[in-house]
Amino acid sequence: MGSIASEDEGSGIEKFESNEFEAGGYKWKMIIYPDGKGSDKGSEHISVYLALSGTSSLPVGWEVNAIYTFFLFNQLCDNYLSVQGKMQRFHPIKSLWGLPKFVSHKTFKEASNGYLVDDKCVFGAEIFVIQRQAIGECLSMVKSNDSFKREWKIFNFSNLGQEEFTVGGYKWKLWLCPKGNATSKGSDISIFLKSVDAKDIDHCQKVKAKCSICLKDQINGECEKLSYCIWFSTTRVNWGFPGFMPLTELHDQKKGYLVNDCIVVEVELEGVFKHSVKSLS
Repeated sequence: MGSIASEDEGSGIEKFESNEFEAGGYKWKMIIYPDGKGSDKGSEHISVYLALSGTSSLPVGWEVNAIYTFFLFNQLCDNYLSVQGKMQRFHPIKSLWGLPKFVSHKTFKEASNGYLVDDKCVFGAEIFVIQRQAIGECLSMVKSNDSFKREWKIFNFSNLGQEEFTVGGYKWKLWLCPKGNATSKGSDISIFLKSVDAKDIDHCQKVKAKCSICLKDQINGECEKLSYCIWFSTTRVNWGFPGFMPLTELHDQKKGYLVNDCIVVEVELEGVFKHSVKSLS
């Protein structure tokens, strides 16, 4: 807390300036304008400001964020009138902040308030410097012009494996579970798209893909089509549909989704983006 003793504001002096004091690792001065400052001059108020001092020793581009409170001592009751200012950014262009209407002349001169006693008063300031912490990231996105559409006629469906293909410089696998995966076991066919490379990419990278998967009706020419758009990363290497189609519908002989243990699957992959984030120090 810095303080300054001042004489009556009626002395005709434009401003009072305190000696340097230190707060938060910086040097400051408190400046009092008895008849106001700038556009508030003559407004019947006392203006109080803080100025960052010794700035010539600070590094180029310096800035200091601080919250300040100004005090006026009541010499009769041994307490303070206090007014807190907003957090302000002190920098080379603006190194002076304060309160243009800290206290009115009428309040200041009122004897019962104890602010002015025997032509003397005591002002003070408390300063909290906010340590700046920032994290910056540089984001880059690269879109691949590759698009992929392929139809697979998969025989021996009951014992199928995985089909692999490449789009946007990345390897992908179509992963089918004839009797459902763990969450839909025995009730649905599950179909997923798996990024083969995702497990090896940098943790700051992601790959976005828009995928459509279609299971075709080989008898009626219809199809069951589901789509999604998702970011693949080291923590998400596959995405799809655990319940793509109920097994009862898949095995329905009136529908041609499964014919002689053969299914026809079409995959369309487009809009492959590579997303990278680089931290800035």
